[in-house]
Amino acid sequence: MKEIYYSIIAPIIYILFSILYINMAKSFNIYDHPVGRSSHLHRTITGYGLFNLIGLLMYCLVFPYTLNSFFIIGLIMVSTISFIDDIVFVKHFVRLIFQIFALILLAIELPFAFLDVEKWPIVIACVILGVLVLNAFNFIDGINGMLGLNSLVILLSLWWINENTISIDGDPLHFINPYLIYTFIVGVSVFLFFNLRKKAIVFAGDVGSIAIAFIIFYLILNLIFTTGNIAYFLLFSVIGVDTGLTVIYKLILKENIFVPHRDFLFKKLVHVGKHPHVKVSIVYASIQALISIIIIFLPLQGKLSAQLSILFIFVFLLCATYIFVRNKYTKQRIIRLRDNDVD
Repeated sequence: MKEIYYSIIAPIIYILFSILYINMAKSFNIYDHPVGRSSHLHRTITGYGLFNLIGLLMYCLVFPYTLNSFFIIGLIMVSTISFIDDIVFVKHFVRLIFQIFALILLAIELPFAFLDVEKWPIVIACVILGVLVLNAFNFIDGINGMLGLNSLVILLSLWWINENTISIDGDPLHFINPYLIYTFIVGVSVFLFFNLRKKAIVFAGDVGSIAIAFIIFYLILNLIFTTGNIAYFLLFSVIGVDTGLTVIYKLILKENIFVPHRDFLFKKLVHVGKHPHVKVSIVYASIQALISIIIIFLPLQGKLSAQLSILFIFVFLLCATYIFVRNKYTKQRIIRLRDNDVD
């Protein structure tokens, strides 16, 4: 019975939080002000991503003792330092330290029993990958709808897998309590109501992008370690390839990857291609949804060679698409700058 009440009450609490937070942010002047390399033109309320902690609190009150305490502590850690950074600047090194400690807490309680290897090398690998994932999500908040739509696609995919996939033993998978995923699906959906529009009312801020990335990363690692299917990494492949290749590109040029810039492909589509924010976000989320559907329905469990092949094929196709489209818009930008010089 509590599940029914929770399903009804959770959206109401999120809506009440939204009203309260928007008014509080206006009173305390919690805004993201556009700078030279920003993707938005108007000051926008930021820090709305606190909805993730509201969701965590709701879930823990209704379903106590169903989450690892280290995951909870880790999520609170990255959310706290990120919210502080939304209000006053926090040095990148300090944020990175908090992220590393939080990811260590997340990793050490993952279901490693599936892996017949030493634990700590896997923990280290998870922390390194986690830092990349957290900051990849942090880069996408400036495009209206990008963070919310892609997070929603991933969460819906995880919910479907959790509820409908059969394990190798023939039992329902259920790698996590479905109401945990439901909680954040509702939270992201409410966030999209205020963010997925031509002029966003709110941004999630660092607290939102980092926290939802931490949650998604935790869920996907649980799924992979429960099933042994590494192809599930493709559930966040579109954003991963874009941000990963862009960071590599910036490092090759010896540029500071932490300084706001417009070198991501989705930002080039907005600023060079002049495509609307919402359109770009929908395209990215649609591509991710298509990949996720294929991965969900392919019979890959227990077939490592097939999983590796699928990983390689999709990553290769995404990388090739990225390079092709990026070169196209880079040439457009060069031509536009040259024409302006002639004028």
